[in-house]
Amino acid sequence: MRIIVILIVFLFSSVVSSQEIGFINNGKHTLKLLKLNDKYALTYSDINSTESKLVENTFHFAFKESIYSILMDGFKNKKSHQIILKTGNDTIIKFQYNIIDGERLVKIMQNNLILNTFGSSSFFKKDEIEKLFGNSFKG
Repeated sequence: MRIIVILIVFLFSSVVSSQEIGFINNGKHTLKLLKLNDKYALTYSDINSTESKLVENTFHFAFKESIYSILMDGFKNKKSHQIILKTGNDTIIKFQYNIIDGERLVKIMQNNLILNTFGSSSFFKKDEIEKLFGNSFKG
């Protein structure tokens, strides 16, 4: 009984320490911006997962303003391109910008070098990324 109570308290405390700042939905796929204590995280549903086993991937960063600037600057380029970031010793993040039906879109791709895993989000529009980060960054 003690173990169950300790587990419940632990699970509740981990939920309380994270705060969802933004959320966007693209069909069955999502992108969330979370604040975890003094860091931030982007969590996205992997497009390669199935409805019966939906996989979410996360990467962490220190300043949401930095990630927001990187994402928004990518929309300024008129050609398809990638922005590549290394977020620690084991993770590489790629923001893949493509123009589809005349609209610029971004997809997040993540490689974990230690686990040898790969994840990918669906494509998101510029206004969806702005919504995710909130109105505080609009210029």
